[in-house]
Amino acid sequence: MNKWTKLLPYWFLLFTIGFGWFILAPLVPVLSTSLGVGTASILLLVSMYGYTMVVLGLLAGWISAKFTVKTAIYVAAALSIIGLIGRSLFLTNYAGFLVFQIIAAAAYPLALAPVGSVADSIYKEHAHSIVGISVGILFFGLAIGAFFASSIAAAISTVGLLWFTAILAIIAAIWVVPGIKNYPTNYKGKSLKGVFKVGMIKNWWVGFSIASMSVMFGGIASTMLLHFHFALGEALTYGGLLGGLAFLGSALGAIILPPIFERYNQIRAGLISTSLLSLISVSLLAYSLGFGPNLGLLVAAFFLFGFFGNAFWSMALTSTTNYVSDPAQSGFATSMYSVITNLGVAFVPVFLGPEFAVDATIAVIVVFVIEFIAFILSPMLKTKNDAESQQPPKAAAAKAAAKA
Repeated sequence: MNKWTKLLPYWFLLFTIGFGWFILAPLVPVLSTSLGVGTASILLLVSMYGYTMVVLGLLAGWISAKFTVKTAIYVAAALSIIGLIGRSLFLTNYAGFLVFQIIAAAAYPLALAPVGSVADSIYKEHAHSIVGISVGILFFGLAIGAFFASSIAAAISTVGLLWFTAILAIIAAIWVVPGIKNYPTNYKGKSLKGVFKVGMIKNWWVGFSIASMSVMFGGIASTMLLHFHFALGEALTYGGLLGGLAFLGSALGAIILPPIFERYNQIRAGLISTSLLSLISVSLLAYSLGFGPNLGLLVAAFFLFGFFGNAFWSMALTSTTNYVSDPAQSGFATSMYSVITNLGVAFVPVFLGPEFAVDATIAVIVVFVIEFIAFILSPMLKTKNDAESQQPPKAAAAKAAAKA
């Protein structure tokens, strides 16, 4: 089986996880009525995926090392089915819906956190491409959910939409079971001692900064439009559009840019250029939201920050695998990165987001400083592992020729 073909069932599973996750966001008012709870309780359901990454991300990396990444993916597929079917049965019971939403959300860290193991064990030479496409497909699922959930629910009802996500999860599992059976297992049971390296902290800052800003601006877009006297309906519509564009940009950026930079052996140039363009776009985004929204500028800034920011995030994620020596450790390295990233998602929007309505100058400066530090760190991220770095020039040239 072609190495790229092996990845298709895994990628479809990631798409279904992203889609099942974010169909909830546009339906917050509907779910609030159906479940009889306030908006904050519904937003907790949406945020649950990020919380499970913080709690279970390292466990996912450990499972992929101890029992191989196949086990983590199988468990993810099973939990996704159980959770999505369960929440479809509890549309009028918040407690039941919450329990099954937590089960469904647990599929996210188990499937994505050890992506380093998937890339390193199947096609290490194209790790940036595999990680980028994997992350991009997850975000594509998020974008499709954000854009089309309301339309699908209007056509087949809210409960019909929930069952549709469950059916997609079942299809993904049916494909995954035979589709990943030939994934390598030779690294099973390898020691994780010494996986953490101090240099990884630079990567963690990048992941922390990009993800936290992305979620924060998506979360405050409608609120800030209301702050500047947009009508309620307009603010909600434009807020949803901007969030969807950010996800779409994130999907396209992660899928398109890392493979290009990898193809031409320009990973460091890719890290620097995407970090600079992320800094510029997020600065424009912060300024416009803070001092008076310009819709044209916001549309461009949301999409471009998603496009360049997620490409930067993805390459920084892959960079962590250069600190370790085998697929078992690679999965744990990317899991650590994912956990730190979602800590940023959990805390930064809560504390910095409201500041935009209180003191926009301070908020914009803080955003700029956080992203500027990420830009400064971008040339320092590791682009080769120690074995490749120590390879003699002639051997490296021969290896490159062999790949070509």
